[in-house]
Amino acid sequence: MTRRILLTVLMLAACIGTAAAEDFSVIDPAKNPAKARFMALAQEKFNKDPDAMFNTSRVAAGNRQAVFECGMKSVLADIPEADVQRLVDMIEGRAPSDPALAKWFQFDKTENPARHGQVSARAKAICPQFANLMK
Repeated sequence: MTRRILLTVLMLAACIGTAAAEDFSVIDPAKNPAKARFMALAQEKFNKDPDAMFNTSRVAAGNRQAVFECGMKSVLADIPEADVQRLVDMIEGRAPSDPALAKWFQFDKTENPARHGQVSARAKAICPQFANLMK
């Protein structure tokens, strides 16, 4: 489940847009240490092979890092730090899987329109230059 959650987040990053990486407060280690750690773990996975995780065909190669950052920030922004810490613990093998945390990654437009709208609005605010990639 943990791997599936991380993959879902990274898939969203490709779908919702990209960032100029202007809003670092979401991943500021001093303000949000768990979110910063989650971002670092996701970045490691992304760096290994972004194409293995999601279809990047709609994203120019030079924009893939920005797409990743925008997506991650957009998803993480509204998740409480305690929930992100539990996700980090799960990813790092210190805690069992918690299906209750999946709600943060259920942002399909038809299945969870409220969360979809929340994440999409955040992405458009963070990276409006790539709004054409958002669905």
